[in-house]
Amino acid sequence: MVAALLALTGCGGPAGDDSGAVRIGLLANLTGDAAMSFGKPFEQGFELALQEAEPILAESNVSIEVLTEDAKSAVPSAVTGYNKLRQQNVPLVVQDSQSPLGQAVAPLANDDRITLVSGAGSALENSGGFSFRFTDLTTPTVSVGGRLAQEGHKRIGLVVAGDNPSFTTLADATEKGLPTGFASRQEVSSQDTDFSAVLANLRRDQLDAVVLSVLPAQAGNLILQMKHAGEFENVKLVGTVAISGETYTVARDSARGFEFPQVWAPGGPNPSQFERSYTEKFGEIPTAYGALGYQVGWTTVAAVIQATGKNGTVDGSALRDVLPAASTSDLVREHGILGLEMTADGLAISSGVMATFADGGSMVLAGSDG
Repeated sequence: MVAALLALTGCGGPAGDDSGAVRIGLLANLTGDAAMSFGKPFEQGFELALQEAEPILAESNVSIEVLTEDAKSAVPSAVTGYNKLRQQNVPLVVQDSQSPLGQAVAPLANDDRITLVSGAGSALENSGGFSFRFTDLTTPTVSVGGRLAQEGHKRIGLVVAGDNPSFTTLADATEKGLPTGFASRQEVSSQDTDFSAVLANLRRDQLDAVVLSVLPAQAGNLILQMKHAGEFENVKLVGTVAISGETYTVARDSARGFEFPQVWAPGGPNPSQFERSYTEKFGEIPTAYGALGYQVGWTTVAAVIQATGKNGTVDGSALRDVLPAASTSDLVREHGILGLEMTADGLAISSGVMATFADGGSMVLAGSDG
């Protein structure tokens, strides 16, 4: 076990272990490629939500204990971490991101009758109805294609990390919003760093906009290489919901004007209470994945409270049955920060917003003065 237990103590509650706490598994990418963009922000947002929920849990005579395993941004480690959590009889596992990890764990969770709440972008095996996704790639991503078309862009290119199913899914969803599809499609590996051949192809195809469906750091690298190569000054650059502050860390101010859909955009003139609390606790402005962790944290709290009140004990089946209603419950609407519905068939619905980078790298709504 890589991370220590996060124990939220209430007064008694349903049996989960000798302490009476309901044990919840967090399968987080705390190290590896996905840690900076997804794993750590999500863990921090999740932790903040559960800490803020302590008084409500105590009032409901419920306590939650979070057992954390490091998925290490790799399928074998994710499966190993899941098995460790399963051996500790957790009824629910939250997995922060990456489709290959979620796709590897989902069949196990369904066989074990453990509710899985995953940030996977692609479809999960769901034979028992125990797999839920909290990322809606389709709704905000399709709207990106429509937005480009409305702005008058006619020749739109794509750079996609074709070895990652999430980025292929994102690219396909964007194309659904384009009346004539992509005029140029360039596939790269998620490990690539030299994009000179790709840029030559994009120049050849005379594009007026390019969608970057790649890892956040790769997007920053592409933006820099486009700037240094020239001839892309009048080409609009658009990203995907996977973009994070890491893009700005790589590209710096060259990323100004780059737009991308997000489930939530921090920054702006009126920070939310969540943003202030997150920044005070962790010393950094939250990203969209920090916001997702916070939202999923409150949904987890609501689901545990509902399952306890309905059944007296909490197991995977009980949490599976209450999770959709919990995701839009009054408790989540009061304390959550974004519209996110988890449906009974394991999908998520979230409209999202279009964001861009302000000075210093903070995210703001596209078109704002931030």
